[in-house]
Order: sequence, then structure tokens, then C-alpha cells
Amino acid sequence: MTTRASGPPARKRPGPHRPRDAAATKQALVLAARELFGQRGFESTTIRDIGDRAGVDAALIARYFGSKADLYIAALVAEVQGDQPAPDFERLVDIANALVTRTDEHGLGPVTQALIRSDASDDIRTSAKAHLAWRMVEPMVVELKRRGTDQPQLRAEVMVSALMGINLGRALGWFDDLQAVPRGQLVDVIAALLGGDPDPAP
Repeated sequence: MTTRASGPPARKRPGPHRPRDAAATKQALVLAARELFGQRGFESTTIRDIGDRAGVDAALIARYFGSKADLYIAALVAEVQGDQPAPDFERLVDIANALVTRTDEHGLGPVTQALIRSDASDDIRTSAKAHLAWRMVEPMVVELKRRGTDQPQLRAEVMVSALMGINLGRALGWFDDLQAVPRGQLVDVIAALLGGDPDPAP
């Protein structure tokens, strides 16, 4: 009788689409997207390519991000943030401080670049606008509603548009004083001009 060799049972190698929890799946998709978009560009990278590289079902891109363009923006933002979580914004001064600080230290962010670059596709520009609304406009709407301000959506859009223009002018050196003013002083001026006092009355 043949004796079977002892030892641990052989383990099956995981298939290309192995199960993960949601956070790990999203991270895997973002990392795969960063690699492939960097190598091939947006248009030449398919959602199937990204799913295969991440080892998950490509259909999960729609579930977690919405579209390939949304994943592209998420990948760009993640590359800039590194391991740092996105800040929570509650007031204009928070948004102004974060945006000016980010631009002073690292240059214009990927969302701003996606909005102003002439070679960005319509899908990417649409996703960048949605990201801008989610990260900057919506928190301001909440703050303005808390204050009882009329037309909070319109006012938030005007305030964020003005802030983006100020930040762009500083980054590109449109005006000498705007470029040279210390960051903290600039944020105070922005808050005063746009009605976002550092300590607004309740």
C-alpha cells in the first residue's frame, strides 16, 4: 500500500478576484488606478485593466467611485494626500486655510488642475466639479444655513469661486502683494472679505 507523504495540505492559490473588505477594496482600486493612469493615461486605461490589477471585480469601481473619471480624481487626490486623511471643513476659514496651505506647500492641487487644464476630458472635469462641490461648497452651505443666511447655495458657490480665484492668482503670481503676503494674514483677509470670520457669532 502506498503511504501518503505527511505535511500540511496544499493551499489553493487565490484567484484574481479574491474577497476583501470595502476599505481594502477601495484602496486596492485607487492604487491600481494610480499605477495604470500614470503608465497609460486616462483614455488608454480601462476599468477592466484596473480591476485586474487590483485583483477585484471591475464592477466595484461603479459601486465605490461611480465612474472611471471619479476614480481618476480620487486617485489624484490620494496621491497628493498620501497617508493623510482629508480635513473636515466647517467654515470658510477652514477651507481657506487648507487650500492656501496646500497650494503654498505643494502647488495647485489635482482638482484645480483638472478644472483649468484645456486637455482635461469632459468626464474628468465633471468629476472634478463634483469633488469640489462635495469638499468645499457643501460644507459652506451647511455653515451658511446654520447662520440663517439667505440663498446659502448661491452664496457658498460665490464664496468658493472667489477663494479659488484668489488661490489661483497667488499660485500663478498675478499680483505681487497677493503672492508675498504671509499665509495667515491672507487667510484672515479672505475670511473678512467673504464674511467667514474665524470666530463667527452663533
